[in-house]
Order: sequence, then C-alpha cells, then structure tokens
Amino acid sequence: MTMDTMENRLYNIRLKVERLLVENQELKSANEALQNEVEACAKTMELQKNTITELTERNKMIKLAKNLSLSGTDSFDIKIKINEMVREIDRCIELLNE
Repeated sequence: MTMDTMENRLYNIRLKVERLLVENQELKSANEALQNEVEACAKTMELQKNTITELTERNKMIKLAKNLSLSGTDSFDIKIKINEMVREIDRCIELLNE
C-alpha cells in the first residue's frame, strides 16, 4: 500500500466520522424536541383529565338539580327533599360512628 492510498483512506474515515458526529448532533436535537413535545402532550392530557373530572361533577350536579326540579316545581317541595337527604346523611354518619 502506498502512502497516498493510506492518506486517502484516513481522509475518508475522517470525513465519515465528521458526518457521523453531525448526524449524531442532529439526532440529539430531534430527540430533545420530541421529548419536549411528549412533556407538552402529558401536560395537556393532565389538564384534559382535570377538565373531564370537573365536567363530570358538574353534570352530576345538573342532573341532581334537574331531578329535584322535575319532582316538584314548588321550592317548598325541594326544601323538603333536601331536608330528607340531610337527615338520611345524618343517619348514615350516626351508623358509621357507632
């Protein structure tokens, strides 16, 4: 092997290493961007879960209010139903305390 051939091989190896280093850096940057995107998606998902929970609770309250209003349009009937529910809750609490 001549010296020129060795130099050419060494030069080609150096070029390949430099290209690999550049490609490695690009992949690291892309990976970091994807990790940031994953974190953003996780935050968005958590916010959406919280919103779903809030809306579910609100929906339950609306259904309860609707049932109360459908069972009697008179506010006196609603007060009686609420008082009955409170008494029932009090009875449950007493049973739990025993």
